[in-house]
Amino acid sequence: MKKILLCLTWLLFTASASAQALWQGVPVGATPAEVQALMPQAQAAPIDPRSKDKGVQLEIPAHELAGARFKVSFVFEADKLQRITLLADAGSAQEARALGQRITTLLRSSYGLEMSTRSRGSTSSLTIDRQWSFRRTIVHLQVVDETFVRLEYSGQVPVRSNRL
Repeated sequence: MKKILLCLTWLLFTASASAQALWQGVPVGATPAEVQALMPQAQAAPIDPRSKDKGVQLEIPAHELAGARFKVSFVFEADKLQRITLLADAGSAQEARALGQRITTLLRSSYGLEMSTRSRGSTSSLTIDRQWSFRRTIVHLQVVDETFVRLEYSGQVPVRSNRL
């Protein structure tokens, strides 16, 4: 009986451990209904034909992070969550850089040092373009168009070999 209980516990643990969380515990591959169950503040996104982000079905209009208000977009492909994007308008290049530095500090405390990107270690450049990889999750922080701060969480596709 103990062996059966131990086996069931192990199976439950491995099933829950394999779910790849992107942001705030929302797993990659979740359906829109599952995301709304986890994030009740997420609502249906208005359809914008000019949007670059195709597949945005849900969004949170305002989420506070590092002293700024971000719009959170949940991007789906075939009704499976692929990535989560947070976007804030800092108002100026100086404010965007300061916000990017605050978020960099937060991300480093959670994920460690970023992977090598164009702005790693740069303190004088106005550009922020940093990326972290943690447990098959890619976190990408950028300052876009000088005043927008974009933070994106996406799943990393497992590498498969073509061995027979």
